[in-house]
Amino acid sequence: MKTRLLLAVVSLFCTLIARAELRSFTNTEGKSIKAELVAMEGEAAVLKLGNGRTAKVPLKSLSAEDQTFIKTWWEKNKNNITDGDVRLEIDKNTTRIDRQVSKPKATGKGNQGNQTSSKMTKDSYSYACTLKNYSRKTVSDITVDYTIYKRVSTRGKDGSDTSTEEIDGSAKIDLLESNGSATFETDDVICVDSSKKGGNGPTESSRETIVGIVLIFSVGHNEFLKQSHPTSFLDRLEEEEKRQEDRDRGR
Repeated sequence: MKTRLLLAVVSLFCTLIARAELRSFTNTEGKSIKAELVAMEGEAAVLKLGNGRTAKVPLKSLSAEDQTFIKTWWEKNKNNITDGDVRLEIDKNTTRIDRQVSKPKATGKGNQGNQTSSKMTKDSYSYACTLKNYSRKTVSDITVDYTIYKRVSTRGKDGSDTSTEEIDGSAKIDLLESNGSATFETDDVICVDSSKKGGNGPTESSRETIVGIVLIFSVGHNEFLKQSHPTSFLDRLEEEEKRQEDRDRGR
């Protein structure tokens, strides 16, 4: 009864256009549905329908051919993790390393108008990351490649300028257990803020700011998760890349 009800619900979506990864599954009564096989849970196949929703279908309710296909696929892919299996939590850490402030100092004898002062702060930034696994899969040898983006803004006698420095790094997760979690921390990135006021020239300043990070998780050559912090940072990067491509085409 449950199987008939499930197939009745699924049949409502059979008219959807199948994606390339969709496959036809047939039950013992000869009725078929289009779906993507994404996992097995006990003696049931987890199918992803054309509308993105998932359904659990007992193996014994499917044809012998489908049962063989599902078992073979699962043996090959049971340890393959996807972005739907995990959740990544990212925290940004800041540590003050140094701070220096100089009092106004006359640059010329008896010339109080040419006094100068300077200020400098140095901070260390890193990201603490926790990858949580909500699936029954245990995965080993996860590679994490990340890029930290540092904005550098300068101002001086030649005007002002802003650029972005990309700092690449990597980490390794040896084992991510089923329903477990793993933590790692990125390398430290140093940012220096400095300014000089007074004297005979204009105010000079340099400011370095960490604006975001993008992380890519993969097992072997298979990428399963790409995420940024802040969460909107990756979208901003893609938008900026598209604008730059449009500018390049317009030249």
